[in-house]
Amino acid sequence: MVPLILIKLSSGLFQVGVYMGRRDFVDHVDFVDPVDGVILVDPEALQGRKAFVTLSCTFRYGREDADVLGIAFRRELFLSTRQVYPPLQDREQGIHTKVQARLLRKLGQNAYPFFFEFPDNLPCSVALQPGANDVGKQCAVEFEIKAFSAESQDAKVRKR
Repeated sequence: MVPLILIKLSSGLFQVGVYMGRRDFVDHVDFVDPVDGVILVDPEALQGRKAFVTLSCTFRYGREDADVLGIAFRRELFLSTRQVYPPLQDREQGIHTKVQARLLRKLGQNAYPFFFEFPDNLPCSVALQPGANDVGKQCAVEFEIKAFSAESQDAKVRKR
């Protein structure tokens, strides 16, 4: 059996934890590897809120820590959100990847799978640094997976 290497991220109060089998997703020209993983929730800590997972693609101009007056020079190119808890379909009915199946067995009843496919024509993740003699700023296209708990998908996310 091949050992499973995991990427694990969790919130400070451990309301939600994200487990993924990899962090690099290859663009094969005609398709991009799908994003799959499992979210582990603590139903008591959620206090009736729902858990969501978001995949976003963002274009950023300039360094992220150099925002002027709290205004970020960034534009979301793509945003997709899935409700993971409470599940919208029976956990056993869904089709799971091998990584998800192993994680669901290992993590138990409070683990729920998520799956995203990249749409066509999104740019690849890249960061362009200006040269030593250039006057421009850094530009980047970044992808991010974010898990959060809220009353609804559109609610303001708490930064804890």
